[in-house]
Amino acid sequence: SCLPSSIPIPHPQYSASIPSPQYSASIPNSVHTLIASMKNLQSTLTLWSTSRASPDTVSDAYMQFGVGFNAVVWAFEGSGVDTSDLHQIPTRLRAVLETCLGEDPCPAALEMYQPRIRQQLYELLQGLKAKQGAWRSAVAAGL
Repeated sequence: SCLPSSIPIPHPQYSASIPSPQYSASIPNSVHTLIASMKNLQSTLTLWSTSRASPDTVSDAYMQFGVGFNAVVWAFEGSGVDTSDLHQIPTRLRAVLETCLGEDPCPAALEMYQPRIRQQLYELLQGLKAKQGAWRSAVAAGL
C-alpha cells in the first residue's frame, strides 16, 4: 500500500484550567485548513477514479489531511478541549482508502467506497462542530 501506516496523533502538554490563547486563536484557521484538505482528498480521489491522479497523489492528499487533522487536534487540546473521540477517524479513513486504491481506478470503484469515505469525513465534521461549541463555551466563560 502507498498510504502511510499511521498519522501520529499529537498530545500537547497543556493545563486544562488555563488554555493558551495561541492555541485558541489557531482553531478557526486550523479547522478551515482541515476542511480544505478534506475537499482536496475527495477531488484527488475523483481524479484517481478517472486515471488522472496516481495512488501516490492520493497518498499525498491523505498526508495533507493528516497534517491538518493534527493541527486541529493540537489547537483544541491546547485550548483544553478533549479530542480523543476523533483520534481513530484518520486510521479508519486510511483503511477505506487503501481498499479503494487496491481496485483498478474507475468511477465504479470510487462509487463503491465513497459512502464509507464520506461517513468518516462526516463523523469528523460533526465532531469538529461539537468541539467548536465546547471551545466557544470555554472562551465565553473566560477560561
